[in-house]
Amino acid sequence: MRRWWLAAAPFALGAVLGGVLALLGERRMIEVAVAIPLAFLVAGALASVAILAALLARRSREARIRERENARASGSAEATAETLSAERQRHRRFLARLDHELKNPLTAIRATAAAAGTGDPHWSLVDSQARRLSELVRDLRKLAELETRPLERERVDLEELLVDASSALADRDPAAGGRIRREISRVPWPVPAVSADPDLLSLAVDNVLGNAAKYSSTGPIEVRLREESGVAVIEVADSGRGIPEADLPHVFDELARAGNARDVAGSGLGLTLVQAVIARHGGTVSLRSVEGAGTVVGLRIPLRAPSE
Repeated sequence: MRRWWLAAAPFALGAVLGGVLALLGERRMIEVAVAIPLAFLVAGALASVAILAALLARRSREARIRERENARASGSAEATAETLSAERQRHRRFLARLDHELKNPLTAIRATAAAAGTGDPHWSLVDSQARRLSELVRDLRKLAELETRPLERERVDLEELLVDASSALADRDPAAGGRIRREISRVPWPVPAVSADPDLLSLAVDNVLGNAAKYSSTGPIEVRLREESGVAVIEVADSGRGIPEADLPHVFDELARAGNARDVAGSGLGLTLVQAVIARHGGTVSLRSVEGAGTVVGLRIPLRAPSE
């Protein structure tokens, strides 16, 4: 506001002096002769100055408006982040309560089934379903813990981790283990070790390998490792049943099961766990699949931790 008074000050001063001289009876005239070319030049210059001043004023006003909008957007983003954080905390608390409330009843059901159902297929079914529900609740709790558990980082040799994961699968399922083929890039140099939590990374790889074995009863399972622009890339490919196109947008959702996978036991949390683990390491997960042809799951892990 003060700038407007400053701009009006010369006019006010001139009006005061003119009024005083008029009251004193000053009648003398000042005649100024100006050449016509110079008059047009001065008039053009004054018009340009006026237009420039208007443009500068408009630019300044627009800049202030943008600043206010950015401030509001920043506040909105912070509020959204706080809302999402609160929602995640409520989700974790709910899963913890669910695990606590169901653990004892499920244990009692399984104990009763074991005591009363020796040789009875009905009690065996009760026991298997109670065990499945118990594993589902456990996996949900594990997923919630992944978001808050501190990472115990160390240098992890990814080739060694893939060999261990393949061996573990072969121990559980010798037929699937015999179908695994590893393609490790070592030229012109091997893939460097990554800064990661070895237990969580093993959990992610085990889940992806387990899915490849579970949904492809025949054909090879290819495990690939390479480096791309500072990122370690692990791919697990199979020639199994694949995923219907309509289900692809939901494969990382909690409890999601593809329409052609209902006959295979599972909680629908495997890929959700994988995505949570890789995200904690600053990486991403991708999935390509064609129903009836197979699936490729890619894990991209930065070679350096974000804090390094």
